[in-house]
Amino acid sequence: MRTVARYGVYGTLLLAVPALVVAVPAVAGRDLPELPYYLMLLACLAACATALGCMRSPGYDRRTMLSLAIGLGCWAIGMANAIATSGTDDNAIVNYVFFIAYGLPLLYAVSASRDEPTTLSRRVVDAILLILLVVLCYLGVEDLQDSDGLLRHEYVGWVAAAFDVENVFLFIVFFIRTMAADDDREYRFFRATTAFLGVYAVAAAVHNHDGLYPETVWLQKVTDALPAVAFILLACLLHGSRAPRPFKPPYRRWARLISTGFAPGVLLAAVFAMSVGIRESHGAVGRIALALAMLAYIVRIVQTQFWFAATRDRLKEALSAVERLSLLDELTGVPNRRAFEQALVALTGEAQRDGRPLSALMIDVDLFKTFNDTLGHPEGDVALVAVARLLAGTLRRPADFIARYGGEEFVVLLPNTPVEGAEVVARRMTRAVYDAALDFPQGIDSRVTVSIGIASSAVTKGFDLVRQADVALYRAKQSGRNGHAAHNVAA
Repeated sequence: MRTVARYGVYGTLLLAVPALVVAVPAVAGRDLPELPYYLMLLACLAACATALGCMRSPGYDRRTMLSLAIGLGCWAIGMANAIATSGTDDNAIVNYVFFIAYGLPLLYAVSASRDEPTTLSRRVVDAILLILLVVLCYLGVEDLQDSDGLLRHEYVGWVAAAFDVENVFLFIVFFIRTMAADDDREYRFFRATTAFLGVYAVAAAVHNHDGLYPETVWLQKVTDALPAVAFILLACLLHGSRAPRPFKPPYRRWARLISTGFAPGVLLAAVFAMSVGIRESHGAVGRIALALAMLAYIVRIVQTQFWFAATRDRLKEALSAVERLSLLDELTGVPNRRAFEQALVALTGEAQRDGRPLSALMIDVDLFKTFNDTLGHPEGDVALVAVARLLAGTLRRPADFIARYGGEEFVVLLPNTPVEGAEVVARRMTRAVYDAALDFPQGIDSRVTVSIGIASSAVTKGFDLVRQADVALYRAKQSGRNGHAAHNVAA
């Protein structure tokens, strides 16, 4: 019921505007040509106030909502100045500057990336760029005014067509951005604004080109009310979409490609559009304003590029960190079997290419099943961590590689090491674990020990070398454990 009542209020507000345009003159007994303009101003102010109020809502993005409020504020200033100074029959050139400028913050909203941070330097550059665009807009239309500062009659149709182009362009880019939205807040803002821009484009075109349809009194009054209806519609849409809702972004690849493509160029297009009216009569002022606007745009693009580069570098670092973690054994902290397989392929290729021996050591913790059965798996994990650190501590060269092969087994690769050198390392490893005196009542001398199998070759394929080291490990265990055995491989 509350939803029905709310939409009933929205419908009443929309119908109230044309009803007032028709009813108030009838009650007053005279024509009130300025009434639609007052209603436009009030409706625009209502939409602006709604946009400012929605900035506090979690359902909208503050940056885009502020841009909309600023744009509506520019339009309201133009209309207020028109009512206060020129009346409804004259066209002060400064009013047109505000009416055109209302679209510039909207262009900023449609071109701003949701992911870009809104730092102070960005806000300063954006504000400077928007101000310069307003200056260019004024310079562009300055020559269209007469001695009284009013728009010359011969340019009225041209300016009305320019407004139509601006309104249609805004509607198109906002529609594309709505189709490309992948976030609930973004989608609801652009959906509401797109609907408003579509209605406003039609309303403004009908209102500005009144010479194209019959001068019927009731029709004239209805068309005069249409712009105000568009602003009331915007206020209702923003108010009705405040609450966040579940959102599943549709996959519209074409819209996202176009949106990504035009986003950097929208403000540049505005710079060129505003500079069309710059003439030689403006002298250095026009050229300086245009140069500063281009410079501000370039600075903004550079800021965006720096942000993209920094984001890319952070992403690469994060991916590298994830990859490193994926190659480490979670328990012992040494490389895991996946990392070992990658290293084995690389080191085997180097050994075969250079003709240098590669040694593989298969290491097994003696009687580890008995250890787990008697002392428990938590103590077994502690022992494995200690053994891994002891084994890794015996390696002297950066190229030497150790990994946990699985369970209680470890594997070591020693590049450019013959079997004699591998045996030296194996003796060092068995002695390091034995001397650590890790408590194990059922072990050799009541301590944890390891057995090691060795294989060395420059021509044997990597996994064959590991199997041969495993065969040697079996012999070391058969020989009484806490020692090593080497498998003789033909060179």
